[in-house]
Amino acid sequence: MKSFLITFLLFIYTLSKEPNQLTDLDIDISKFKVASSTNQIILVIPANYTTTSATLYFYTKEGEKWNQQLAIQAYIGKNGLGKEKEGDNKTPVGVYKFNRYFGIFDNPGTDLPYVKINKSHYWNGDSDSENYNTLVNIEIYNDFKTEESEHLIDINPGYEYAMNINYNEDKAPHKGSAIFLHCFTTNTFTGGCVAIDREKLKEIYTKINKDCNIIIDTKENMTRYQNSKFINIGFIMIICLILSL
Repeated sequence: MKSFLITFLLFIYTLSKEPNQLTDLDIDISKFKVASSTNQIILVIPANYTTTSATLYFYTKEGEKWNQQLAIQAYIGKNGLGKEKEGDNKTPVGVYKFNRYFGIFDNPGTDLPYVKINKSHYWNGDSDSENYNTLVNIEIYNDFKTEESEHLIDINPGYEYAMNINYNEDKAPHKGSAIFLHCFTTNTFTGGCVAIDREKLKEIYTKINKDCNIIIDTKENMTRYQNSKFINIGFIMIICLILSL
């Protein structure tokens, strides 16, 4: 009997180590680690690490239920996923938030602090600057190399609406800057950002709050961001109890 119980529990343990693979219509948002600290999650899921095409999902929580608000086409970096340094044309992998909201167009209807950009606004890409990887107004702060930075108003239609993904929020030199969720351009890739349809981004703007998380990775890797340790701990406790009998 004890041998049977141990075999059965080992089987359960194996399942807990390899959770069911996520599919386009089977994403249990409640299992994500960040689900306990937010009521909004965006998933960006490409097929692999080298493609430039992805699907963006936007989920919101009402009561105890997570509801899918959007499932739309997205484009990511020209060289796929796995950003490591400035200029590698890759989109970062991991869990992030948004920390800046801006655009060429008027406020799309958000209560978040939105900046309507003008010709004085740059995104600082100068690794030697103390304000690297931040939105700056050159009339107020000009101690940076504009040739290494983005003159935001020139990126049209891409930056008609945009949100900064807080990759490299610590401003580590040469690690990368200007990683946005922004509007489609004429390209089917980005320089490392995530691009979606303008009207869909405008819709997200009307719903998003400051606690929204964005998770970027492949479908196979999405289970990295889920909670499963409590199952393993329970398994170990049961095994110890059985062995003590």
